Amino acid sequence: MKLAAWFLNMSLRKKLLILFALVGLVPLSVIFVESYGEIRGASLQSQNYAANQNFEQTLSTLSGKMSRIEKISSMVLVNETLSSALTADPKTRDIGQQLIDFEEVSAYTQIIEASSEVDHILYYIDSQFVVTGADTRFRKIGIIEDREWVRKIYANGGASTWLLYEDEGSIDSTKYLTLGKMFWDSKDYQKSLGVVAINLDLKDIRQTLTKSVPEQFIYLITEEGKMIANSGDMRFEPSRLPIKPGSGSGFTEVTVEEETYLVRGSQIENTGIYLISVIPQNAASAAVNKVGAQIVTVYLFVSGLLLILIFPITRSMTYRVLLLTKKMDRVRKGWLQRLDIKPREDEVGRLVSSYNYMIDNVQRLLREQYRLGLEKKEAELKALQSQINPHFLYNTLDMLIWMAQKGERENIQQIIYALSDYYKLTLNKGEDLVTVGDELRLCRFYIEIQQKRYKGKIDVEIDVEEEAKTCLIPKITLQPLVENAIVHGISENPYGTGTIAIKGKVHGGRLFLSVTDDGPGMITDSSPRPGYRGSGYGVKNIEKRLELYFDEQTCLRFESAPGTGTNVIIDVPAIRMSNQRKVQEIL
Repeated sequence: MKLAAWFLNMSLRKKLLILFALVGLVPLSVIFVESYGEIRGASLQSQNYAANQNFEQTLSTLSGKMSRIEKISSMVLVNETLSSALTADPKTRDIGQQLIDFEEVSAYTQIIEASSEVDHILYYIDSQFVVTGADTRFRKIGIIEDREWVRKIYANGGASTWLLYEDEGSIDSTKYLTLGKMFWDSKDYQKSLGVVAINLDLKDIRQTLTKSVPEQFIYLITEEGKMIANSGDMRFEPSRLPIKPGSGSGFTEVTVEEETYLVRGSQIENTGIYLISVIPQNAASAAVNKVGAQIVTVYLFVSGLLLILIFPITRSMTYRVLLLTKKMDRVRKGWLQRLDIKPREDEVGRLVSSYNYMIDNVQRLLREQYRLGLEKKEAELKALQSQINPHFLYNTLDMLIWMAQKGERENIQQIIYALSDYYKLTLNKGEDLVTVGDELRLCRFYIEIQQKRYKGKIDVEIDVEEEAKTCLIPKITLQPLVENAIVHGISENPYGTGTIAIKGKVHGGRLFLSVTDDGPGMITDSSPRPGYRGSGYGVKNIEKRLELYFDEQTCLRFESAPGTGTNVIIDVPAIRMSNQRKVQEIL
């Protein structure tokens, strides 16, 4: 049930991907498994055939080489000059004639060496012949009669014997594969005249030991197990093979030191020399594995290509649905946007058209609602502004009546001039926002009027940064705060004197303005705006206008305690005339 629910809740694109993958990859995988099995079997059979063919070819090459050497040995032994020279009594034979005879034998031997695979031919004869020496072609037989290889020839009845021979006459005691043979007196076949040794260079022998795979090890050994030649290094001694050399007509699996090898051996005709071939099983299957790797690579490539093609196909089928889903998710977050794609007449196209129609209607309704909201906000701001102006005018006219009763004509004239400048500035060409600099000028006009009333008992300190003076605030914002500082602060000091400080700065993208007096202070409560002893009418008006203009709560804060004066702080975003777009958004 959980699996079914998971599949049903899966996205449409994933479902299509799974469907196409199953349709494309499953048959391809079945074909791959079947093909791989067939190809692997054929490759193993071909590898085994190649290894056997290589072995047979090497065996045939060596057999042919040794057969030719056998024929050469017969050619040497039937040479009449050699037979005549050796059957003569060396004691009575003329030395000159001996030299002539053996020179002719030597020339004949050189011809054989030059025209065959023989490295060189040595004759071991009676030491009484004048041509014998330790390192010549004709050597004394007496010095080798106790050698193992000579005894082996004797034990074989003087017949052709293949053996591993070390030439003591050479400087480096070079080893050879040698065919040793006794030659007999043609008049008395019971009498031995000496031994002929036909030597083959082991380098030539090694060149015939060709491999079918690089890891293969091929070597020649004698019946006693002595190594004659090999094709390279091996991981173990050949004597550790658990099978006899020459057993079987094909490769056999054997295990040596926990590793499996394929081994085949065969005697080279009747020479007593054996050809052994050893192939590590992993090396024998390396070619098969290579073919398998190629097949897997092709399979992965085709599968990857299929998947690459599946993605754009499924995307072309589902991208409009995905776009529509994303747009609807954004609608939940309040972002209303049309889906601008080429219209189509299928089911998804009709769904997109319905979505766009819905978005257009919702946007129209929101614009209408926004327009009505702006009109309501503007009306409310106008009402607040219309309230603050008569309030200030009423207080000023009240002061003029008091001065008229006192007969202060000159002060009345100056106040009227200041009041005229004040209202010229407040009109601001019909704009609701003014710069902080203009608002400070308005405060100075107002303070000038109040100075006339309070006979210079009020000191004013203004410390506003130039950056802050270019910021915008609703007009007649600071003046009511200054008025409250005078009426409810300084005027209640014992002698009616005091100081008002107006400060301003911009920090972190926000405008901070403060109006501070050194009056008796206010009784604070838990609210952010402590109550004045007066009505607090102007402060309420300022708070409401700041909230409407800047769309923020608590733009006005109060810091006061009895006996410490009052500090009123305005904290709003720093907006300048250069940023007209943001100003319009606020309005």
